[in-house]
Amino acid sequence: MLLNQLFRHGLGLTAAVTLMLSQPAMAADDGAATILVFDGSGSMWAELEGRTRIEVARDVLSEYLAGRDMSRPLGVIAYGHRRRGDCADIETLFAAGVHGADEVSARLNALNPKGKTPISDALREAARQIPRTAEEADIVLITDGIETCVPDVCTIADELAESGIKIRAHVVGFGLSEAEADTLACIPGRTGGKLLRPGTGQELADALRQTETQAPAEDPSVSAEVKLLILLGNNGMPERYSWSLRNDDTGTVTELAEMTGDARYSPFPLNLDEGRYTALLSTASGSGETSFEIRDSEEKSIQVALAGDLPDITLINRGPYLAGHNALFDLTINREGLNVGGADFQLTLYKAKPNGDPDGAAITWSYVSGSAGRKANALALPPEPGEFIVTLERGDGTIVGSTRIESQADPAVRLVVPSVVTPGSEIDFESFGGQGANDLVRIQKDGADVGWALTLGSIAEGNPLKAPEEEGTYDLVYAMGDGQVEKARVSFQVSQAGTPAAQPAEKTDAQGLPQSGSQGEVEATFKVGEAFDSLQVQWSAIPLDENLPLDAWAPSDFAPSMSGSFLPGRYRVTGDAGDMQFLGDVEISAEGPNVFEIGLVTEPGSDPGGPLTEEGASELLDRLVPDRKPAN
Repeated sequence: MLLNQLFRHGLGLTAAVTLMLSQPAMAADDGAATILVFDGSGSMWAELEGRTRIEVARDVLSEYLAGRDMSRPLGVIAYGHRRRGDCADIETLFAAGVHGADEVSARLNALNPKGKTPISDALREAARQIPRTAEEADIVLITDGIETCVPDVCTIADELAESGIKIRAHVVGFGLSEAEADTLACIPGRTGGKLLRPGTGQELADALRQTETQAPAEDPSVSAEVKLLILLGNNGMPERYSWSLRNDDTGTVTELAEMTGDARYSPFPLNLDEGRYTALLSTASGSGETSFEIRDSEEKSIQVALAGDLPDITLINRGPYLAGHNALFDLTINREGLNVGGADFQLTLYKAKPNGDPDGAAITWSYVSGSAGRKANALALPPEPGEFIVTLERGDGTIVGSTRIESQADPAVRLVVPSVVTPGSEIDFESFGGQGANDLVRIQKDGADVGWALTLGSIAEGNPLKAPEEEGTYDLVYAMGDGQVEKARVSFQVSQAGTPAAQPAEKTDAQGLPQSGSQGEVEATFKVGEAFDSLQVQWSAIPLDENLPLDAWAPSDFAPSMSGSFLPGRYRVTGDAGDMQFLGDVEISAEGPNVFEIGLVTEPGSDPGGPLTEEGASELLDRLVPDRKPAN
């Protein structure tokens, strides 16, 4: 790399960058050439101001040439004027040199528009006409159409920008629409030229004068000391980052340095000549850029704001939660973003509006590390039961993820436990409901505790609940709240893998009643009442019995009724119709029929109920959807 070579030769950083980025001074006797590229395609016969475009262009060019300093080298290229449909119809009318204005005008006036618009190849030919002694050149493309021969005109723009001399390519889009001009914008954009859209003869004359006076003489004495600084905002300092610099006059990008250790906190110095630049900042998971100009020798400090990726997270609702207690929330950062510090994110609790948005200011929050892995964060829930929104937010308020939860005074708890666990191994169980940080999970055999009970908070912090070493049948018991009230109990076997010591005990609920066993799937249908048949509803269902798989049923289709296959058991069914929500708990039986009308939820947090009467539903629809059409 060139920068390293400069260092090896004893140059300091500032001096090395100065040598790399300085623009060569123009000698007093060095000339500059202009190459005119003229559109002679068939579209030039279109009318403008009561005349054809070719006639207007001839008159304007004659006046332009008559007033131009013709001692400055000029070349002229035309295309599309000799053959129809031929992308190779490009002719150099005048090689770059000194020509008379009348001679050039006469040749242009003789053109007879016929063919296509090969802009890219015409510009490539124009570049070949620039004298090898020229330090800089202007290519002026006058066209009333877009490229019709190659798919990407930006390729030639890159060629011109990287040609080794300073070529400014201007596009004078005579009568072009804004959308048409945008397809050619990369040509001046990447070469420092101008994009002009004259719509009249006078505007065409003005545009040509602008291209003639595009580049003022360079003053090699203008240079300035520049310091590049990283602007972190709410981000933590990355372990390493890199500086690059783009010269916006030439399009070239120069790698400057990689910053590590203490150097990350110091400005990066360099010396730049007059021109337009963009400072480029890059990290493993973020970037930033700032454009600036050097027009005088005043020292400049350029701040570049760092922006980066957000993490990929999973935030699981394990409610209903116990009101008035510190509730644990199941948060996992699957993939890290830019921010990985210990206080870069906040797990935040809001009261929920009826539409599901946060209502007002945050109730409470807890700092969360941005590093990958499962988190053990708790939030203090208000003593009053209700519905809330839990979000993971970056320090600047950007929401990474959220979930809507419900707290209850006495929530039901459900345990999901493997039927067989090997002796001494970690018990990979799941719990839903309660979720207090001090709720206890214990192992019992014949009603007596085996080993130590663990709090949910301790388990979340990485202290696993382990199976006893002795084989046999045990119970996993969940005790909730300050009174450690038993809320769930599930039996499991401790045995060598694949060799149960005995048949698994029948699962029971908190009252010791047997749970229903698994059976074959049966069909169930959920629907809204007749008054709502015009609605498009998205349906979902989650199991309520612990012996049922945890998979939720959520088809992607929308309809007032929907069917699916389910194992027999209890389910909570939700229908989402935008402003209206339908909710109901159903029990699907093996015998059937399993057709359920799901009632409308009139207030957030209300218990699932039966369907409204037709009169009540119609009245509610009129209130929520004033302009609705009655169902057929």
